[in-house]
Amino acid sequence: QKSKESYLKTLANSAADEVVLLKKEKELSPMPPRDRRIVHLVIEGRGDVVSESRGEEPERKVVIRPKP
Repeated sequence: QKSKESYLKTLANSAADEVVLLKKEKELSPMPPRDRRIVHLVIEGRGDVVSESRGEEPERKVVIRPKP
């Protein structure tokens, strides 16, 4: 479980870096609520981007966008 968590943290940070660089939002693949929560927490810890969940289960996904 630890490796999945570190994978998700890395994914969240690299997606966020991309969003900052390109100044446009990025949609991640659908994931379960538990995984989305990890991503949201990583994004919350950064000051340059925001995240939200979009869609319906089981296709619900995290969208990361530049901070307004």
